[in-house]
Amino acid sequence: MKKIISFLCIVVLFGTFAGMAQLKVSSNGNVTIKPNSTATPLSALSVGDTGEQNVTATAYKTTSGYNVRARLAGQYSTNWDYGVSGESSSKGSNFHVGVWASALSNTVNSFGRAFGVLGVASNSTPGYNIGVYGGLIGSNSGAGIVGAVGEGAGIYIPGTYAGYFLGNVRVTGTVTATNLTSSDIRLKTNVLSLNNKNTKFLNSVLSMNPVEYNLKQVYHKDVGDTATVQTKLYDEKSQQFQKKHFGLIAQELKEIYPELVYEEDDGYLSIDYTGLIPVLIQSIKELKSQVDDLKNTQSANASMASLSENTQSEDGSLLPFLYQNAPNPFKEKTEIRYFVPESVKIAQISIYTIQGALLKQVNISQRGEGVHVVYGGELTPGVYLYSLIADSRQVDVKKMIVTK
Repeated sequence: MKKIISFLCIVVLFGTFAGMAQLKVSSNGNVTIKPNSTATPLSALSVGDTGEQNVTATAYKTTSGYNVRARLAGQYSTNWDYGVSGESSSKGSNFHVGVWASALSNTVNSFGRAFGVLGVASNSTPGYNIGVYGGLIGSNSGAGIVGAVGEGAGIYIPGTYAGYFLGNVRVTGTVTATNLTSSDIRLKTNVLSLNNKNTKFLNSVLSMNPVEYNLKQVYHKDVGDTATVQTKLYDEKSQQFQKKHFGLIAQELKEIYPELVYEEDDGYLSIDYTGLIPVLIQSIKELKSQVDDLKNTQSANASMASLSENTQSEDGSLLPFLYQNAPNPFKEKTEIRYFVPESVKIAQISIYTIQGALLKQVNISQRGEGVHVVYGGELTPGVYLYSLIADSRQVDVKKMIVTK
């Protein structure tokens, strides 16, 4: 396998300068080419300076252009060809870096560009052009690529990832992924159930204004070394830019739920659509409660209509009557409605297990229309029977269901 490693790059430079420049071999065996001082060289090979302690080879220059450049121009092969290769064997507890690159300035500037690492790839086998590649092998946790805002050398990575980022990540195109949001109770504090809030979420949702829209191109001014250039945020040929979108206006939602609207570093507003899901769920629950109330009202009206049909005997005397409980099934509470005429001396409502075992018996002193409330906390989830008994005669038996 053909390789050209970093040391080969330096050897090429050595050969070039040996024929045209000053070369000095010191008494300690170290070699310098065009040294910038007469001091004893610290590195085994140094170009332009005297090197650094514990550094094998250095190259130093003060003018623009490449400091050290390795270029590979070989024939096609099936092997790995390296322009520059760096390797560090992991031993002990120190930091081990195969290739270290930095572009730093001690002052804040408004000119130039800084790239710690710049990778470009083109025109190789389709699907195999990679500007920068990072891989993770072995059995220990870590990441192939790590990105951090600020110093990131001490980041702990609690798992195995292709990429791990500490800080905000922004994508101007689309992202294809299985989206998971951390929601473990151990990561939360001040947890309150939306069921316990007096806020009417349904009203808030109904006040939202869903819209359809197209993306508007955003231009950024890039100040170069010689000219100012405008660059586009979106690729206007992409589906993302050409298709219609559906959503909400951040400024409008901020008036309703400011907790779901964030201001980005560039001043634009973004919406946490995932955070909107619990609000929608709670509003659906409120809507269901309203529907249940409406059904109960309709059921009561129907029961009243049937009362006149079912509470009179052939001779015109009134008869006791038992209604179906509502709501049914139920979790918190349900109402058992009944009618007991004045002629009945003793009336009772009895509750049984589905096997027929008596659980509870309630004496009814009220005559006429009445209601008995059963609370879900009094019973375990399951199916139960209840009956109305008037003067020792069972009037009717009905079924009710308690849910979790």
